Amino acid sequence: MSEIKKFLSLSSEDLETAQFLYESQRFRPCISRAYYAMYYVAQALLLSENLDTSTHKGMIKMINRHFAQTGKISANASKLLNDAYELRQLGDYSTKFVSDEVIASEMIVNAKVFITEVEMILGKNSVEE
Repeated sequence: MSEIKKFLSLSSEDLETAQFLYESQRFRPCISRAYYAMYYVAQALLLSENLDTSTHKGMIKMINRHFAQTGKISANASKLLNDAYELRQLGDYSTKFVSDEVIASEMIVNAKVFITEVEMILGKNSVEE
């Protein structure tokens, strides 16, 4: 299995896990898994252009620089990824952060939007090659 396919598989698994956690009313970990679903598909996108980074912030910067600023993905998609990262940071590291059904639901919707847009790009890239 190629690295890109591994990342896509991880993304799909984490999106399913986020949905399961949401349905179980585990909203904080739901947010984290939804972010990681986005993270893995973003890593697949970077890899499709032979780009790599070892940090989450670096990944977000590279997605913005190489894809959003060049018009390969929408500015909205880049913003969704950045916002998801910030929310995941709060959920994972701030004891004062309170998540709820609305926040978790929006996170899953945003993850699906981002993943769909990236998968469309990855699909186009595989057709072009």
